[in-house]
Amino acid sequence: MTAHEAPIYWLGVHKTGTTFLQACLEASRPALDQHGVQYQALDAFRAAHTRPLLDHDGTPEPVPAARPGRQLVFDENILGLVQHVAAPDGLYPEGAWRADEMADHLGLAAPRLVLGLRGFAGFLPSLYCETLKSTRFLPFRAFLRTPTERLSWQPLVAGLLDAFPGASITIYEAEKLRGHETRLLSALLGIPMAALKRADHSERPGFSQQAVDAMLRRHEAGGIDRAGVQELIKAHPRGPGAPGFDPWSPQERARLDALYATDLDALSGWSRVRLIDPASPGIAV
Repeated sequence: MTAHEAPIYWLGVHKTGTTFLQACLEASRPALDQHGVQYQALDAFRAAHTRPLLDHDGTPEPVPAARPGRQLVFDENILGLVQHVAAPDGLYPEGAWRADEMADHLGLAAPRLVLGLRGFAGFLPSLYCETLKSTRFLPFRAFLRTPTERLSWQPLVAGLLDAFPGASITIYEAEKLRGHETRLLSALLGIPMAALKRADHSERPGFSQQAVDAMLRRHEAGGIDRAGVQELIKAHPRGPGAPGFDPWSPQERARLDALYATDLDALSGWSRVRLIDPASPGIAV
């Protein structure tokens, strides 16, 4: 790699395979080092930068001097915490501002932005389940504060393009990622796919419908704390005969799928946006 290649600024979003991709990066540390990719582990990065800078939890650590090679910054919490994603004004309403603040703090010059996007019918229930792991219980409809007419990825992408003039955004669809994680990493990082290691990392299944129904009953009967949520997750695991949480009617699902298709069609025509297919052997960024 040449000296000081454009940094890669991978901003999520949540529930688009990011946890597994980050595990693949950790498993591929020797390849990252060999090819000059500087990547700070997620937990360490959040403790040093994301939480203190953006969530006002302490003082950010000094940013080390840039070294030759390519810097990779990868944290979906930069755009926002899970409990703040589905807001009345839309998805990640503070995302562009937060991304700009972090880039200024880190001194990222002309970064290459990366986003994974996901259809709303799958994204929102998965986000809800993730939120219940760390916040007080709310019924799904109370959690989902974003009106249907404001469900769109376009404002987030437009905000990021405005915050980073001249930058481009590479977008992959999470629905096409499974099994192709190292191909995506290879294309983005310029590392041969054979040098990357697919993590031995167990999948984190979402909640079963039975578990969420049981949580709601307990909530309505007097309340449920986070320990109770964990108890019911274990008591009602998702699996054969226990389908995942699905809050949608067929009509709602069709509407959400249509909104996502509209987003992808629109974004495919934006001059500074590149949509890529992780499953494509000839993927290029």
